[in-house]
Parts: sequence; structure tokens; C-alpha cells
Amino acid sequence: MEPNVTIDGSTVRICQLESVDPALAELLRSQSPERWPNLIERALAVGARGLMTMGLGVDLAEVDERVKQSVLLVTSEAERHVASTLDAAKKAMAEQLDPDHRSSVVAKAIDEFTTWRDDFMRTMDPAVVDSHTARLVGSLTELLGPDGALEERLQSLLDPDADGNALSALAGSMDARFTELRDLIMMRQGAETESERGTQKGFDFEDAIEAALRVIVTGARGAFVERTSLERGSLEGKVGDFVVTLGSGDRVVIEAKNTTSTISMGGKGGILAELDRGAANRQAGFSICVSAHAVFPQEVGTFGVFGNRVCVVDDGEGTMLAAALAWAEASLAVAANRSEGIDVRAIEERLQSLKAIAAQVSNVRRSLTSVVTSVNTMKGTLDEMRSDLLAHVDDIARELNRRDDDGDHRVVELHSA
Repeated sequence: MEPNVTIDGSTVRICQLESVDPALAELLRSQSPERWPNLIERALAVGARGLMTMGLGVDLAEVDERVKQSVLLVTSEAERHVASTLDAAKKAMAEQLDPDHRSSVVAKAIDEFTTWRDDFMRTMDPAVVDSHTARLVGSLTELLGPDGALEERLQSLLDPDADGNALSALAGSMDARFTELRDLIMMRQGAETESERGTQKGFDFEDAIEAALRVIVTGARGAFVERTSLERGSLEGKVGDFVVTLGSGDRVVIEAKNTTSTISMGGKGGILAELDRGAANRQAGFSICVSAHAVFPQEVGTFGVFGNRVCVVDDGEGTMLAAALAWAEASLAVAANRSEGIDVRAIEERLQSLKAIAAQVSNVRRSLTSVVTSVNTMKGTLDEMRSDLLAHVDDIARELNRRDDDGDHRVVELHSA
């Protein structure tokens, strides 16, 4: 069937056209169907322009050959131009990268780097007056050098005599602390010395009490004395300085006190509780506290009885200690019902008299001590008067024996007052 072709000006309508062209079919398959009319229209336009250029009636094979030659010619010319361009570009690139070529980029970069390096080294050279390093060294010298700001500041901060700085406060604190430590050490040394003196004084008093006890029990059949002040007892303590074992087997514990401080009686720390601990520690039935000084409360006096405890004042002479020991022996005998044939009432009356006599002895002793002090004072006064008298006698003798200038004795008239 012949295609129905109509031309209306520049518009060509082709109906019922079939084309067996694999290239056209492949081109259309690669695109979406809505683009097919536009592609067919463009293919016809290109083909028409080609036919118009090559001329109608020319053999297609000849056209293909001419097209190939044209393409080869164009390709060769293009390759030549590309090669020429590449050679020129390569040469230009080589010239730009050649450090020996003064106008090259690399040469210019090296020159600029050299200039920058020289400028940089000049700014960092400490020998150059206005360089960064020279100014830094100058600033550091002003800050850290001799008589610099830092040295002045440190001297001010580290001066222990300057007021208000930390070192002065620290030095003051250390001085105060060392003063406290020194005072503490001196106080402790004084306390230790006083303790040693007190301990020694206590041992001396214990020696006197031990000697007195041994004299008191001498002749008492079966009685003996033990000094236990340095030995632990059944309570793992050392309370109870002496233990007197009587002929009956009863034990009496004795606590010796050589202190000038008042001895309290009651309470956990009082002497009565201590006497109870001493009796338990030494397994004794009676306890005695003997004090070298009259430091018991006034109501206790020189001889105070508190059940199976007695407090007496005895400086080691032994009289009051013997009375206390006799009271203890009698009390233990009464408690053990060993008082047959003994007039307990008479003993109690005598013990009461003993307490009164003990108080009198204490008063007399104090008076005697006062008298001795007065006698000693008067003796000192008499010694001074005797010395003054002898001095006056010596002055008179020198005056009587004085010679005049020519060697003759001078006669001195004596007049009675």
C-alpha cells in the first residue's frame, strides 16, 4: 500500500508509513512511547537535511565513504590540535614548575619563601634590637632578672618581717606553735620532775612507815610485815602498800599517803573506796590509811574510824600507826568472836581515849612546831645581835690602838653613857 503523503506549506503528513530500520527501532525502544513521535519527527528532519546537503540521486555507499573520510579528516585534525595543545600545556607546565626558570611559579614561590624565611628569622633573631625575640628577652629580663618585678614581688612575699604577707603569717603561726610545744615540753618535764620528786618522796615515806611497822609488830607472836606497793594483787592492781599479817592470821592492808593536798573521803575516787579496793586486792579484813600530813577533812581529825577502815595522821614516828593497828586487831577479834576473856568495852573506852589523846598530840605537835620555829627565829636574831656586838668591839679596839703621826699612842677618854 502506497503511503498517503500530503504537503501543506512546511507541514508534511504521512499516513500508513512502515519503516524496516533496526537503528530506528532500537532508538525508539530506548525511549518512552510518549517521546516516539518527537523522535521520528527529528529523524526525518535530520535525514532530509542530509539528503539536501549531499544532493539527491547520490549513491548511499558513496555518501557513507565520504562521511567516513570527513570523519577521519576531522578526527585527525582534532587529534593534531589536541596533541599540539597538550605539548604546549606540557611545556608551559614544565616551565612553571622549573625552579631554574625565574618566571616559573615554583621559582617565584621559592623566592617568596626565601624572603619570608629571612624576614621571619630577622624577627626571631635576639641580636636584632626590634625583633620579637629581643623584645621577649627584654620583657623577661625586666620580669625575672636581677632587681626585676618578680624578684621584688618574691622578696616582698617571702620577707618574714613584712606585715600582711603569707610567709609572715606562717612564720608567726610556726613561732606560736613552737612556743606552745616548748611550753608543753617544759610543762611535761616539770610534771615529770615533780612526779619523780613526789614518787621519791612517797618512797621515802613508805620506808619510814615500813620501819615503824616492823618496830610495832616486834614481839607480837606470829605477826609479820610485807611491803606490796610494787606488786600486783588479786585485782591485778597495786593498791595497798603494806600488808600486816597478825598472829591470828588476819590481814590488815595499809595505804601510805605523803601529799599536801586534801584527801577526799567519799565517792568513787575517795580514800574510803580506795581502802576497800586495797582490802579486796590484798585479801585483807581491815584497811588503814596513814597520811604524813593532816590533810583529812576536819571532821576526820587525826584518828578517824569508818567501820573496818581507819584514817590516821602519822609522819612516820609510829605512835598513831600503832594505835590504828591495835584498833584493827581488836575489831577483827570482835568480828571473829575471838573476844572471850577480853573486856571489849574497856578496849573501846581506851580506844576512844586514844583518839582524844591523838588529837591532843597533833595539837601539841603543831604548837611545838610553832615554838621550834619561833626559837629558830630568835636564835637567828641573837646570832645577828652577837655579830653586830662583835663588830662594835672590833671598831673600839681599832680606835684604841690607833697611833698619832709621830708614833705615840693617843689617849682616849671613855665616858659612860
